[in-house]
Amino acid sequence: FLNAFTYPDRTCYPVASQNLKDFYNLINVYLDSVLHPTLTPWTLKQEGWHYEVEDKKEPLTYKGVVFNEMKGVYSSPDAVHGRACQQALFPDNTYGVDSGGDPTVIPELTFDQFSGFHTKFYHPSNSRIYFYGDDNVAARLELLETYLEEFDALPEAPKESQVEWQKKRDTPWEIEQVYPAGADGKPLMTVNWLINDKTLEPQEELALDVLDDLLMGTPVAPLYKTLRESGLGESVLSDGLETVLQ
Repeated sequence: FLNAFTYPDRTCYPVASQNLKDFYNLINVYLDSVLHPTLTPWTLKQEGWHYEVEDKKEPLTYKGVVFNEMKGVYSSPDAVHGRACQQALFPDNTYGVDSGGDPTVIPELTFDQFSGFHTKFYHPSNSRIYFYGDDNVAARLELLETYLEEFDALPEAPKESQVEWQKKRDTPWEIEQVYPAGADGKPLMTVNWLINDKTLEPQEELALDVLDDLLMGTPVAPLYKTLRESGLGESVLSDGLETVLQ
């Protein structure tokens, strides 16, 4: 198993195998790819954006792997709605911008910005490396040393990437967001709360998780069932407590 998961404030590169030799080969591939990527202007053009012309009589168009992906995301009503809610709740930190990239501004990204971001934030000093399994600990550390020994420690790196807590507001507010609905488009509505603006105690976080499961965990949970049968809408849009963000 190998994959990559992108979040608004981190990127995870998990690898796993029941074959120890295969496992270490995967680790080598991922460490080399993450710490020594081949970042060239062409990388940005292919993965980010570039001009393309299909007919010389037609105007230039934007193309790119991520650019096209995000165009698809921004054509989804649920995705547009969810992003608008998140950005309204977190206007003052990194959660208030789209980590995947807004297609309207992706073409403004330069290669210097692209490569500089990687150099600053994808440094080992800003990473957390976890192992799980019964392989030899010394072998793990020796493998990591072959990749990390060339880097100098940057004690300030974690501080520079720290996500500041979003302060809660004293009064409620509302926003309206349009999306490409088409002729059959329907309105979407959610009510959102920013629960905390400091670290929760373990007991508080556990209590919120249990309460969320009791109220919204299944279609027959009390709050979920009440909303579904209220006639306010055709279906329940949200799934309750969100703990992925800080």
